[in-house]
Amino acid sequence: MAASDGIKQRKIVQEITSPLTGPIIVDDVIYEKVDDNISRLFASDDVIFRRLTFQRTESLVQSEAVLSKEGSPKSVADINQKTGQSSSKSKKGNQKKSGSNVSSSDGLSSDLKVDHSYLASSYHTGIISGFTLISSHLDGLASTGGTVRSVVIGLGAGLLPMFLCKHLSFAEIEVLELDPVVVDLARDYFDFRDDERLKVHVTDGLKYVKDAAHAVTNGYENDVSEAKVPSSNGNSIPSSAPLKNTEKIDMLIVDVDSSDSSSGLSCPAADFVEESFLVAAKDSLSDQGLFVINLVTRSQAIKDSIYSKLKSVFPHLFHLQLDEDVNDVIFALKTETCITEDKFHEASQQLTRLLNLENSPWGQNITEATSKIKRLR
Repeated sequence: MAASDGIKQRKIVQEITSPLTGPIIVDDVIYEKVDDNISRLFASDDVIFRRLTFQRTESLVQSEAVLSKEGSPKSVADINQKTGQSSSKSKKGNQKKSGSNVSSSDGLSSDLKVDHSYLASSYHTGIISGFTLISSHLDGLASTGGTVRSVVIGLGAGLLPMFLCKHLSFAEIEVLELDPVVVDLARDYFDFRDDERLKVHVTDGLKYVKDAAHAVTNGYENDVSEAKVPSSNGNSIPSSAPLKNTEKIDMLIVDVDSSDSSSGLSCPAADFVEESFLVAAKDSLSDQGLFVINLVTRSQAIKDSIYSKLKSVFPHLFHLQLDEDVNDVIFALKTETCITEDKFHEASQQLTRLLNLENSPWGQNITEATSKIKRLR
């Protein structure tokens, strides 16, 4: 989605410049029109969305969340009627306080929070729907008390990892984010919280995957060093736990933008679609593992080139082309045998059960998205 599309009302919550990512904006918006699925779930005419946008890819919203209180979002007009004083967090660096009645840590108000039970971005729904391809593997792990080892490269606002942690109770999730300023923003403005099952590490995702592949292939434990990059308050953010590559990965998700979109590739960075990385990604996966890339480009030639590289590495490729966006979510399987398309509906029902979403309208979203997944020939 473009950052300026169909906005009825907008309030900038935070602006900050990261040494790595450049200018970043957190804003709250009300759209002229919202998706019918969101209208059904949130009983408000004016649903508030909180967005994270990297100015280097200004035309694209990096992350988008629904703000709500007890499942019923307020309108910006309601919030503007409040007379409370705004409070600003003291931080060093190129940071600018919004001129509206908001606090720099809470945005609109202290009692309005990000709803982590719902993923507002359609491409996030698309990523989740792709888990259908390995739903039998996930079900087997769940029924035997196993753990799904999941690695997400690119934190953004932390919405996808938080959703996975909430709904996939047998998953252990590691998030790899190179920019500590992004980690700060996720925690301060999007209610991202790590715990014993969800860890975030400030480290290089490219190096992590290559080291993981080398470690599992050669059968030894490999420590992964943390990137020494200052956060928005001038200090280095430590890892939430020691980071070791000791086990193969069940789900590897690449959700990062490119620092140079002039080539026509907005997501991911070009290094993540080089053959050397794709081979390492495959080697790092468990036998039934799933590799996911969020691809954003308007160039069919770039898409075809990336498809070709993936086909040379992985035996089975599927993708989900989102109707309203330029996002193309690609799913690659390591196994030589895989689910057939006539089994997708049954598998999507299995997935929604594993996510505890059988009776949820959002579970229907997953089923609908699954029906649009196609094999890449």
